[in-house]
Amino acid sequence: MRPVSLVLASLVACASPPSDGDVDDSADTGFGPDPADVPFVLDEVPLTPYVDAFIGTRGPGNVIPGALVPHGMVRASPDTLSRPGSIDAYDWSDTRIEGFTHTHLQGPGGSVNGYSQVLLLPLTGDVDVDRMARPRTYDHAEEEASPGLYRVTLEGGVEVALTATAHAAVHRYTFPAGRARLLVDLGHSNGDSVSGRLAIDGSVLSGTGEYNVHPIASFVTDGDGRTAYTRISAHVEVSLPPTEHGTLLGKAVTAYPGSTEAEGAWVGGWVGWDFDAPTTVEVRVGISRIDPAQARRNLESEVGTAGFDEVHDRARAAWEHVLNRVRVEADDDVLRMFYTALSRNFFQPADYTEAGGRFVVATSGEDVVKRARGFRYLTDDWCMWDTFRTTHPLATLVEPELRDDLASSLLLAYQEGGWLPKCSWNATGYSRVMIGNHAVPILADMLVKGLDRFDTALAWQAVDHAGMQDIPTVVDGAADGICGYVNLGTPPELLSLGFVPSECDPGQSVSMTLEHAYDDWSAGRMAAALGRQADADRYAQRGQAWRNTYNTDGFAQARRRDGSWREPFDPSAWGDFNDFTEATSWIYSWFVPHDVPGLVEVMGGRDAFLARLDRFFDEDQFDPGNEPSFHVPWLYAAVGDVDGTVRRLRETVASSYDDGPGGLPGNDDAGATSAWLVYTLLGLYPLAPGDPTYVVGAPLVRRAELFLHPGFHDGGSFVIEVEGDPATDRHVVGLTLDGEPLAEPWLPHARIVEGGTLVVTLAPDP
Repeated sequence: MRPVSLVLASLVACASPPSDGDVDDSADTGFGPDPADVPFVLDEVPLTPYVDAFIGTRGPGNVIPGALVPHGMVRASPDTLSRPGSIDAYDWSDTRIEGFTHTHLQGPGGSVNGYSQVLLLPLTGDVDVDRMARPRTYDHAEEEASPGLYRVTLEGGVEVALTATAHAAVHRYTFPAGRARLLVDLGHSNGDSVSGRLAIDGSVLSGTGEYNVHPIASFVTDGDGRTAYTRISAHVEVSLPPTEHGTLLGKAVTAYPGSTEAEGAWVGGWVGWDFDAPTTVEVRVGISRIDPAQARRNLESEVGTAGFDEVHDRARAAWEHVLNRVRVEADDDVLRMFYTALSRNFFQPADYTEAGGRFVVATSGEDVVKRARGFRYLTDDWCMWDTFRTTHPLATLVEPELRDDLASSLLLAYQEGGWLPKCSWNATGYSRVMIGNHAVPILADMLVKGLDRFDTALAWQAVDHAGMQDIPTVVDGAADGICGYVNLGTPPELLSLGFVPSECDPGQSVSMTLEHAYDDWSAGRMAAALGRQADADRYAQRGQAWRNTYNTDGFAQARRRDGSWREPFDPSAWGDFNDFTEATSWIYSWFVPHDVPGLVEVMGGRDAFLARLDRFFDEDQFDPGNEPSFHVPWLYAAVGDVDGTVRRLRETVASSYDDGPGGLPGNDDAGATSAWLVYTLLGLYPLAPGDPTYVVGAPLVRRAELFLHPGFHDGGSFVIEVEGDPATDRHVVGLTLDGEPLAEPWLPHARIVEGGTLVVTLAPDP
């Protein structure tokens, strides 16, 4: 099994992993020498000080401030006592910490679902049986976070520090003199505890929790009730032999002092000491999707004999390596915004390939343990409706060595479960969350950008299957009214009518038509790249289905099965049954990024198009915190008005982003919102992933240099330089690439990865 990159390889700690005769470390992928094995050596500068993990922790951002490494499965982070049903683990406004958990989604939306499993909580005094009495107050003045490190002092004076590797964590607790306890809760989850088992053997606590991470999805989509289940195992070692122990069981907790084993839902336990003086205890935690023995193996492999400081140093070095791939020059507040946003795009996909090359894939509805053969299993992309727009295109540009692993992981999910995932997760079955087949543009975007080291024949089979079939419950009409929430593939009525009728899903039918049209266009681009011209033509034609939703006023509007327009119609209307997913017609009427000339025509020509864009922004129809709006400011430049794009982006960044805890306008959504900010600060945007072209605006940094992976590109680096003041000058008066003027504000991906210099000249006047 090849190393994914120098970054992931560097996360394996000092001890050598145990040998496993069943693992084929030299498995032939059939593609010859792997470019990802080419060393990517950078003359690094310190960039981690510019990452502020608290940006976006207040309000809707739902980001986590805890300790992890790039693409780490383990994310050791605090859970605050949030509102019931919340999906976020940490909110800056909360005043109490429930404990420190090890599994997290990054910036998700939704409610009554999520991870936050394997909770540890150091306590002074006795163990509280009442769950609501356990959380401890804390003060932000005694809290800090940086890449690979989190620290806080809890009520009672316990000093906490966390760091992590890819599949393990190390905690360091300094207790004051007196009674000290460590609670290990395997029942805690943002979803629901189903069952579990915990055993205590001296200084070791080990066990497994089983959870339903999305009870609503499980209820709506799966008759046998097995969708959304996951098992997380833990192996916990404390550095000092405890003088007492016990187990806990049940949501209404019962304590069993002296017990060494417990089994059932909401299972937990504790160990304790009595200290005559302040004492530091180091706690080492291995996490696994397989079993406690594998959790121990992950801990031994990645941490070995290393102490807290050494593990933290390794984590910080891994972060420096990935952050140094893009170096920008700007004021400090912009640097904090940029590098924090960039860091969040190295959270996912998460590496679920554990020590010895084993991993769990569960799209079949059951946990199936596999062994790596030429790639690592990457998942936890929540959700592709969000991430195909920005997160994945940015990864294709700055981290190409993980793309073939990601593609192979998507295809393994297809082979096991029969469908490409809509939102990959570490649970059984398919999440079904959101709409569309957005694994298609992710794969297409990789392919048209020259990253094709995956099974492209299998990929086309999976893409065409998604484009021509749907999950049987939808075909049978059983999901009428919520078809977008349960389908996997393409609704049959879209194929027969050319649009998704409102009766199929009054909550999002128009959005489904528009998003599937984009996915179909992407499939056509992929087919063309593979030399499948007949398929390319077929899907290109289907990509025009967006036209079937536009009324005579140029707004996207819902239609009934008989073809009539659904009335009454208000393009500004929000609501659960307005036929638009988390948006309005005003917002979704712009979602034709793959055919901007066609959209201009439908809206009455270029002047009318620009006038409608102005009205959209001036009447506050734009939603900067949700993905369907992301591309809209860039449409000005797409039709030649670069200054319009610059004006709207400056307004959006100034009003919706900053370097404080409330610095994100919406859910980060697996880095999608942060990736939008990265692109905006650089002055480039992938308007239609699947088309290897970027629209050009104006940077908000003075200079940027993108270092290109030498295993994939020969260009060395691509530089963006600004002439003028990016903070005050809002008019683009010149664009040159390697000294030659750009005739249009478009930049091919191939020109970026060849290396060179883009100069953007700004002026205070047009």
